[in-house]
Amino acid sequence: MELISFQIGNVFDVSQTEGEPLPELGVEELKGNVKDYGIFFQALREVSPVPIRFEPMSGRKKGYYHLDEKRIAIKEGVSELQAVKTAVHEISHAKLHDPDTLKKQRIQVKIRNENTMEVQAESVAYVVSKYYGLDASEYSFAYIAGWGSGREMKELKASLKTIQKTAYGLITDLDAKFLELRKRFGKIPTVNQDRSIQKRI
Repeated sequence: MELISFQIGNVFDVSQTEGEPLPELGVEELKGNVKDYGIFFQALREVSPVPIRFEPMSGRKKGYYHLDEKRIAIKEGVSELQAVKTAVHEISHAKLHDPDTLKKQRIQVKIRNENTMEVQAESVAYVVSKYYGLDASEYSFAYIAGWGSGREMKELKASLKTIQKTAYGLITDLDAKFLELRKRFGKIPTVNQDRSIQKRI
């Protein structure tokens, strides 16, 4: 027979302690360029279900999906890598979480939890970025950890199929768009078309 016991201990709020500041789980802006960025971003604009615009933003926000106006805004002045990653994140919101879009597709709106929606959108952004050789891991892991904290593992696991399906759809659309843009403009970045998407995600 195993006995289980509890011990009484003191608990302090961080404001009641002294010493070096505790490290915070921050999400720093991504830095870096993207090969053939102009064509890459044009492909994103053309596969997005809503217009994408750059505009001034204050604070740490890098972009947002405007539900009423059906548009995506990205912060002016961010790096190419941040712009691409943010665009994919917001396109994911437009595809996964807009009630009007889901209604047109005859999909019942089930998820209204902000944490779950943010985890889904950022996970899709990470997978798509990774597929195209763009490293967003430092940003995405911190972002997902922040929004996913306190969530039950069962809830997060339930999103994996949605994340995979959405990432697969976006990659398929982008690869097709790259081929179309190659014909239109004559030059296009290499986009991993020698491998099966199913094997990559």
